Amino acid sequence: MKRIIAILTAAVMLLSFAACGKPETPNEPKETTTETSAQTTDYTAADDTTTENLTSAEETSEVETTSESARSDDPKEWTEEEIVEFYKEAAIKSTAAKSKQTMSMTELVVNDGDGFIGVFVEMVTPLFKSALEKNSTEFDGITGGYEKLSADDVKTARAYKSGNYTVVEMTMIEQVDGIHGDAKEGTVGHAISVVGDMAVIEEELPMFTIDFENSDLSIRYKNPTLKVKINNKGVIEKGTWSYDVVVNLKNLYIKNNRLPIELTIKSGYGSVAYLITTGGGF
Repeated sequence: MKRIIAILTAAVMLLSFAACGKPETPNEPKETTTETSAQTTDYTAADDTTTENLTSAEETSEVETTSESARSDDPKEWTEEEIVEFYKEAAIKSTAAKSKQTMSMTELVVNDGDGFIGVFVEMVTPLFKSALEKNSTEFDGITGGYEKLSADDVKTARAYKSGNYTVVEMTMIEQVDGIHGDAKEGTVGHAISVVGDMAVIEEELPMFTIDFENSDLSIRYKNPTLKVKINNKGVIEKGTWSYDVVVNLKNLYIKNNRLPIELTIKSGYGSVAYLITTGGGF
């Protein structure tokens, strides 16, 4: 029975990290098309004329063009706001990009390494490291909730020319989430995406009751950075997004709904290096 409990404990901690391995689907053109169609329907219902719609569209186009032309030809002169807007424009255009995410566990400690469970987890950590490294995921488009990205999310930002490319580098303000996070919200969620709602782990393990609500759990995203190379068409050809995710867990109650097994993880700590690349990284 102790072996079953130990495996269960380690599995829950591993799932906490593996939640990163299920990225939200990047923003797709279909969603934008749907919103545009809805707006068009509203205009029709309000008996707006075709001429008025065209005028509105032209005004929007003029605003966007003015915004782009207002930027200096030298990216080194751009403000943080201009750098962020340039990056967002490129991310939106890069729906055909092929991205890949990988994870590497750097530390995992349960119950301070004491007792059978702590020792067991320490022994099998190399297996968990291997499992995470193999849990790479490929997806289309650019990561993050970039449509909501703003200069307020940024700690440092710079842009410069490199041959025919414009390079954008940003360091985001670190983010700390609790149990119920949102994958595309927050300073790091906007730029890179984060774990999201930890409570979904229980849905993946219906044989267990996991009392996240009465536990003390925090997820910190350290050193969040991005670096991308954007071509003269405004498309991201290569890029790297990364951070270290650190999970601290206390007093997590777990019960097996089929077997008479109950336990409380007094303390758990783990860190994972999280990396997303596009075009092989940059």
